[in-house]
Amino acid sequence: MNEGNGIKVRIFDLKKGLVEYEHIKVIRIISKDYNLLIMQDYLPILGEIDGSVDIKSEDIELNFKSIKAFYMNSGNVFNLMIKEGN
Repeated sequence: MNEGNGIKVRIFDLKKGLVEYEHIKVIRIISKDYNLLIMQDYLPILGEIDGSVDIKSEDIELNFKSIKAFYMNSGNVFNLMIKEGN
C-alpha cells in the first residue's frame, strides 16, 4: 500500500517494459464508454480502456492517446497494461 503520498503508478507496455511513478495526484481515463477521475483513496476498480489516459502530479504529466489497455486500481496503486497505442 502507498500511504499518504498520492498514487503509485505502474505502466507496462512492450516498448518500455515496466515503468513506475510515485506521488501521482490524479489519473483521468477517457474511454469510449465512460470517463473516470481517479485520486488517492479511490475505490478498487479494474477495467479496459479504449481511449486515453492522463497521469498528473506536481512534477509529472503523462498522456497516452488512442490506446487500448487494461487497468487496475487498488490500495493507491494503479496498474496500466497497454496492449495497443503509443
